Amino acid sequence: MAIIVEEGKSNSGNIIRIAGWIGILGILGVAIYYIFFAAPELVIITPPVSLQEVTPLAGVTLHPEDVLNSPSFQALKPPSFPLPTPQGPASVGRQDPFLAP
Repeated sequence: MAIIVEEGKSNSGNIIRIAGWIGILGILGVAIYYIFFAAPELVIITPPVSLQEVTPLAGVTLHPEDVLNSPSFQALKPPSFPLPTPQGPASVGRQDPFLAP
């Protein structure tokens, strides 16, 4: 004959577990609501006074032909280093850096 000894089940343990799960689900529900559905309050930020000095620059128009025809631009020299081409980067250095010179 086998003797089976079991601990008596209490209902208070189940109630605590259920209350814990309800609390966790409630916290998740509130977090999901505030992340996805709540409209954030808009914060009104006044621009600094120094930003008013930048406003006239927004109306400036740039004429590329004036820049290209200016004497300062014409006095520039071409760069002395190789520039990249549309086919790929410019060839700089040895083809295989692991080969001995």
